[in-house]
Amino acid sequence: MSSLVWFVMLLAAAPVPTTAPSEAPTPLTEIGRTRNAPICTAIVVHANGAITTTLDNDRTLAIISHNLRATNFDGLNAMQKRNAIEELLKTASTIRQNGKVADGEIKQLRAYAEAATDPQRKTELKTFTDALGGALYRQTKEANEVVSALTILQSRGEAQEARGIMATNNQLPENVVPSSTTTTTQVLPGAPDSINAFMHELADGLADRAPGIAGDEGIAADHSIAATSGC
Repeated sequence: MSSLVWFVMLLAAAPVPTTAPSEAPTPLTEIGRTRNAPICTAIVVHANGAITTTLDNDRTLAIISHNLRATNFDGLNAMQKRNAIEELLKTASTIRQNGKVADGEIKQLRAYAEAATDPQRKTELKTFTDALGGALYRQTKEANEVVSALTILQSRGEAQEARGIMATNNQLPENVVPSSTTTTTQVLPGAPDSINAFMHELADGLADRAPGIAGDEGIAADHSIAATSGC
């Protein structure tokens, strides 16, 4: 056996090095009572209000993503498709509404951080609030993008349907020849050929940006106890 063949066999038998997976962000949970230090009740109330909204938004985004992928939009008739899109719009809108409510909690937490006299807790509370506010901002941005994309899709579909009705109702009589200035065809942007492909692409965008939300939530979780205890 030649040395070259032997070398190749050794390479094939050698274990393939694997890249160590990055550590997952700390899961975000509501803040409870700790045995190590007394909690700052007023701060915890506002913190848990924002955390609850963030977790609710995570579940809502997961539902939207699932429905974008699982629904066979191409197999629906016009009415069913319109209802399915309306339901998605309604679901995404709840995230935007939740974001407005949670913004009040974040502003209150920022005020507590500004007023804190202990430098360490001031830093912890600011870091916690900035991260939690960042997650809520990202979630609201995701919802806005979903609403914008679906509204455009819906508008184009309705315009395409309207043009079809107009074309049917405005057919010229057989003995009328259109003049040279009459536009017989008009190329306008309409609904995509495959609604499923459009929805899957929208779901892919949500998945691509999900780690950013999880990262902010992880930072908030890591600082939650220090930020809300020691009063």
